[in-house]
Amino acid sequence: MNNVYLQKRTLVALSACSSTFFVNAATLNSTWLAENSRWTIDASARVSRNTDTEKNAQTYALGLDFHKVFSDDSHDIGTLTFQPYLVKISNVARPPFTFDDGDDTELTWRIANFNYTALAQGKFNIRLGHFEIPYGLEYAEDTNGTLRQLTAGDRGIKADWGISLNGILPYLEYEVALTRGSGNEIKSTDNPHVFSGRIGSPSHRNLITGISWFKGDVLTRNGVVERERYGVDVSYFYYQWQFMLESSLGETQGNDTSHSFAEIAWMSPQEHWKSYLQLVYQDIDVKQRNDFASYWIFGLRWQNDDGFDLSAQFKHDLNSASTIETAPDLSLQVRYRL
Repeated sequence: MNNVYLQKRTLVALSACSSTFFVNAATLNSTWLAENSRWTIDASARVSRNTDTEKNAQTYALGLDFHKVFSDDSHDIGTLTFQPYLVKISNVARPPFTFDDGDDTELTWRIANFNYTALAQGKFNIRLGHFEIPYGLEYAEDTNGTLRQLTAGDRGIKADWGISLNGILPYLEYEVALTRGSGNEIKSTDNPHVFSGRIGSPSHRNLITGISWFKGDVLTRNGVVERERYGVDVSYFYYQWQFMLESSLGETQGNDTSHSFAEIAWMSPQEHWKSYLQLVYQDIDVKQRNDFASYWIFGLRWQNDDGFDLSAQFKHDLNSASTIETAPDLSLQVRYRL
């Protein structure tokens, strides 16, 4: 048998092995990625009207919501949550800090982190990436992408890049985090940082309580703002009704502040309809002057089993203050999750 024939046989064999390897690898990767995972495309359009200035603003969002649990034959290793969203705004009077340099379209990160859970069967986990600040009701309720928001506005930041320790114990749940303080992007300008945490009772019970803290410098368009908060929150579920309270004390740039929030919500038995009424009170002492503002919000939401979500919300001032932004508005949103 000559060398040329041997070389051809060898090349054919290698080619066959290579093809088999790549096919098997592709199948393995596909199976590995799909196992214990879910994903959806999320699109929404929102219009908000300031009833004082009679001006309209629009927000459009298109994103991916991907969730995967990594595991081996005996236990879970960790959970990956990946939610990049392309957001476009139009005629927004005070755009979020994310939209800098006059841009009206930005890639934003709602949640993008890996929570390593293999150390102590979920009792002691390590989370790394972009996640919601562990504080109060906003941390306990998933309000991402909805008109209904809770208390994150009091702290000026909802989600941030960093690391946390978290876990679920028999009688409590906890998360303690150290984050960058810059929100959507990792920025070190003026050294922003936030140390926060929440310790609460188990979230599967009808009565849920928690204590939270938040301390740090939050990066804004005009530099860092020093904020410190200490709060308590309570949630109670009674059939289709939900009652929530949160109250906090603290400081903003050395000025004493307080914040109180209450909500009563009702959901239909099939969970297609939800209505809610919120009452918010904010107080800040500025230059030996006490400013306080209060307002109420009523919202209504309908969603079906096919992914459509329609919602409306109206916000109205009870008392306004020059140092606290509480502009009344009417908002409508249509959302579809494929």
